Amino acid sequence: MYRYKCRLMRQIRMCKDLKHLIYYRFNTGAVGKGPGCGFWAPMWRVWLFFLRGILPLLERWLGNLLARQFEGRHSKGVAKTVTKQRVESHFDLELQAAVMHDVLDVLDARPEGIKQNMTKNILQHLSEAWSCWKANIPWKVSSLPVPVENMVLRYVKSKADWWTNVAHYNRERIRGATVDKTVCRKNLGRLTRLWLKAEQEHQHNYLKDGPYVTPEEAVAIYTTTVHWLESRKFSPIPFPPLSYKHDTKLLILALERLKESYSVAVRLNQLQREELGLIEQPYDNPHEALSRIKRHLLTQRAFKEVRIEFMDLYSYLIPVYEIEPLEKITDAYLDQYLWYEGDKRHLFPNWIKPADSEPPPLLVYKWCQGINNLQGIWDTGDSQCVVMLQTKFEKFFEKIDLTMSNRLLRLVLDHNIADYVAAKNNVVLSYKDMSHTNSHGLIRGLQFASFVVQYYGLVLDLLLLGLTRASEIAVPLQMPNEFITYWDTKVETRNPIRLYSRYIDRVHILFRFIHEEARDLIQRYLTEHPDPNNENMVGYNNKKCWARGARMRLMKHDVNLGRSVFWDMKNHLPQSITTLEWENSFVSVYSKDNPSLLFSMCGFEVRILPKIRVTQEAFSNTRGGVWNLQNEQTKERTAVAFLRVDGKHMKVFENCVRQILLSSGSTTFTKIVNKWNTALIGLMTYFREATVHTQELLDLLVKCENKIQTIKIGLNSKMPSRFPPVIFYTPKEIGGLGMLSMGHILIPQSDLRYSQQTDVGVTHFKSGMSHEEDQLIPNLYRYIQPWESEFVDSQRVWAEYALKRQEAQAQNARLTLEDLEDSWDRGTPRINTLFQKDRHTLAYDKGWRVRTDFKQYLLCYY
Repeated sequence: MYRYKCRLMRQIRMCKDLKHLIYYRFNTGAVGKGPGCGFWAPMWRVWLFFLRGILPLLERWLGNLLARQFEGRHSKGVAKTVTKQRVESHFDLELQAAVMHDVLDVLDARPEGIKQNMTKNILQHLSEAWSCWKANIPWKVSSLPVPVENMVLRYVKSKADWWTNVAHYNRERIRGATVDKTVCRKNLGRLTRLWLKAEQEHQHNYLKDGPYVTPEEAVAIYTTTVHWLESRKFSPIPFPPLSYKHDTKLLILALERLKESYSVAVRLNQLQREELGLIEQPYDNPHEALSRIKRHLLTQRAFKEVRIEFMDLYSYLIPVYEIEPLEKITDAYLDQYLWYEGDKRHLFPNWIKPADSEPPPLLVYKWCQGINNLQGIWDTGDSQCVVMLQTKFEKFFEKIDLTMSNRLLRLVLDHNIADYVAAKNNVVLSYKDMSHTNSHGLIRGLQFASFVVQYYGLVLDLLLLGLTRASEIAVPLQMPNEFITYWDTKVETRNPIRLYSRYIDRVHILFRFIHEEARDLIQRYLTEHPDPNNENMVGYNNKKCWARGARMRLMKHDVNLGRSVFWDMKNHLPQSITTLEWENSFVSVYSKDNPSLLFSMCGFEVRILPKIRVTQEAFSNTRGGVWNLQNEQTKERTAVAFLRVDGKHMKVFENCVRQILLSSGSTTFTKIVNKWNTALIGLMTYFREATVHTQELLDLLVKCENKIQTIKIGLNSKMPSRFPPVIFYTPKEIGGLGMLSMGHILIPQSDLRYSQQTDVGVTHFKSGMSHEEDQLIPNLYRYIQPWESEFVDSQRVWAEYALKRQEAQAQNARLTLEDLEDSWDRGTPRINTLFQKDRHTLAYDKGWRVRTDFKQYLLCYY
């Protein structure tokens, strides 16, 4: 048994666990870790069963050992296995051998020398044909006999099928679990090639069959935009004059933005060093740089090719574009100029998000408060219904028609800039040996792409809303509305569309229908799409993350209304530009049968429950992780919003941790812990109270923190006593790694039987991470202020600041740091942003939040 001692380890551990379990009540007080109290029967049974099972195994093992001693090993008969590294070349060689077998059959009649020469020749053709297939270049050799050519094509076809299948199979593996780094990298290359092949076909089809927008559609869209701009009295953005007074500020902002990407890079390659040099130059000689930029905007219409690669986020890929540095500087200046001038002229109405004035969680909070403050929104006495449509413009970027977007841009920009923008999108995209010209669709990696996208999106908003409602929501330029507020209730209730918001390509619309409006809409829908068997409920999307009792109840009337609203909105958009897909949308209906309004926005899953739909006791007992929604007139709490983190963002966090672990082999502990801290702080400061009320996310945090702690695997020792928590969690100043923790928590659990059906509250807790030494490890969430108190505090702080400023002006004095000391680090945005040293330059930095969103298409960073 000593020889096979590893087999005993498990038994010994099991006995110890049993012993601790039985003795822990006895070994307390004065006894301490006493002599034990003689419960020998359970241990004895474990050993008894173990011996009964292990004896036949020991017999077999010792028999094998003796046989090997007497007869020696049988090493000759074993076939050599194909290792993971060689599995692909193995298949390739077999495939080549099969083709050569066929070729030799054809060449049998030829003399030996010629035959050998020809086989060598054909092998080269095979390799050439395969390279052509990968690069998507047609392969044709005129001198090749037809049967041989057919064989080569058959070889390429079978290899291509295998190559593609392996790519998709490996992607499924990568999606599910941690896979070898090289497998990930190879797979990314293959998927890039497959995507580019599909994209080249799309561009080819567009040139052959396009444009897809019919003249009637184009004229209607153009006319709508013209009417809108006229009603807003919009004056087009001119070409930047030679001596434009804000030139240097805009140029500095553009250059700082380009420099940002180098602030964290430790090592730069030759190209990056050159680019950094080009970015530094204009600081010394801004006038020369500005005149060059304006000359390029005016005259340059041919551009260097753009390199494309993909950023692998495991569950999806993002295209990242690499543009020539000099062109990048011109584009960055143009971007700053367009956003500044567009903002000055109020080109974008208040529903276009992300807005510079609010971080996404504040947008969600405002949206919830806005819904709650609408006129009579929760009243269902006369069968009124509230419908929330949450959807996405499908293939929004890919379907932007460059000719039409040029025409539309000319309405708001100088024609030279519009032509520059169109020409910049019509460039050659290349990856390794593949390249094609982009003739249809927007390149998201251009610095000014965010402006073009938001403007093009505005045109689509007008198609969805109609000019009248759009004007009512946006109101005249002289007195623009705050987001989600109206002049008076008359304007608000004039149209079923009560609220509208678009975050780049994601749209949220809130409707309120009276009984007759809902009935007419459902009738119109059912006339075109009859539903005799009530099949509309099948495939109706629902929010599965909530308990059954809190989801939308699929009543016939509500389901039909949800489908009708979606169908009506989908018909507003021409398919050639974009469309709405039912699978990627969600329609929540609040009615007399449905007491909750559900939606997700910016990563938050929200469920709004009005006070009038629950008992007073249940309403006052609502748990944390809840926003209280107050009516502005009565100051009464009329609804609550329950929060969770949506599944997509949990997956993003998990993949981020996977990326950290994947690169952990070749880096230091400190760097790994820094990356973990960044990821954790990012998650916690964004979602705050929503994290604590998403049980799946708490489980995930425990799992990920555990994985980060097993970076010690690299030291070839898993013994916990060698890695006490003090190593990880002690601050760096005292010699630890300074790791932040969210895993040492009690995770609230609900009764498993009922929690699936309804929200029963917390019935018990389960432990997250634990360790031998019972030290308390602080929890990051304890140091983060919840969003709701942050927003309420912010209103108070800014109101106080306004009063103090007024007083100071009345006394003709200046505000000092002492006056603002208690509110210096408070508010969203913080009060201290008014006093930062770059405030005069940053005042011109418009559109920075959406620009940050588009940064993912410019840089490969995790």
